[in-house]
Order: sequence, then structure tokens, then C-alpha cells
Amino acid sequence: MRNSKVKGFTLIELIVVIAIIGVLAAILVPSMIGYVGDSKLSTANSNAKLAFTNAATYCTKCEVNGYSVCNAGTASMNLVPSFTNTLSYNGNELQSALQALMGGTKNAGVAKVKIDSSAPKGAAWAKQSTDAYVGIYPDEAKSKTPTGLTGVTLT
Repeated sequence: MRNSKVKGFTLIELIVVIAIIGVLAAILVPSMIGYVGDSKLSTANSNAKLAFTNAATYCTKCEVNGYSVCNAGTASMNLVPSFTNTLSYNGNELQSALQALMGGTKNAGVAKVKIDSSAPKGAAWAKQSTDAYVGIYPDEAKSKTPTGLTGVTLT
């Protein structure tokens, strides 16, 4: 017979609660991993749009100053800052411009920008060139890219 003055849970009750928590965790963890992946892809798409917009800003300022962007084609660049003091809008410093305009932190990522006729036509961004979460603009990425930024072709 159990003493009515003793309060607490029995061992069986505690095991049942732990088992219920384990089942709930087994159900929730896979769906949470999907949300984290979607969030990383959304961030990468936003950063690709930012790279595209900043490249367009640079191209416009170059055109206003009477220059065209010299590296037409597709340029891949590391966005880690190079610490140049001045930025010239002469058409030769797209990478420096993007480094300055994208925040210039050591974790700024890498970008690929396609320039055609002195205007950007597309951009891609990833945290690292081998990262599977690659954002693309204007055609947003819908899923991971197993080849990373190097496998992305901008149209």
C-alpha cells in the first residue's frame, strides 16, 4: 500500500513521459530540417538579388561617368573585402564595388554575375563556392544545387 504523504512520480510514469517526448521529437526533427533548408535557400536568393542590384548600381554609375563595365560576360568573385580606400566607377572594379556594397564582412560569400552590354543579366550567390544552397536572380532557385556555385549557369 502506498503512503499518501509521499509525493512524486513513479518510475513508470517518468518512462512513459520520456517515451512520448522521444516520439514527438522523432516526428518534428525531420520537418524542422526542411524548414532550415528552405530558410537557407531563401537567404541565398535574397543575397543573389542584392548582388544583382548592386551590380546594376555600379554599372549605372559607370555609365553616368562615361565608362562601360569592362568585364562583360560572367564573372565569379569572392565578396570578402579587399580594404581598398577608394572606389572608382571606371568599369574595372566590379568586384571591389560588390565587396563594398554587400557589407564587406569576412562571411560575405561568393557571387557570380553575368554582365551583358554594361548591365547585369543575372546573379548567383552562395556562402561558399561549394555550398549547396545557391541563390539565383532573376530566376530564383527552388532547390539545393549539389554542384555549388561553380555548377550554376546564368542565362
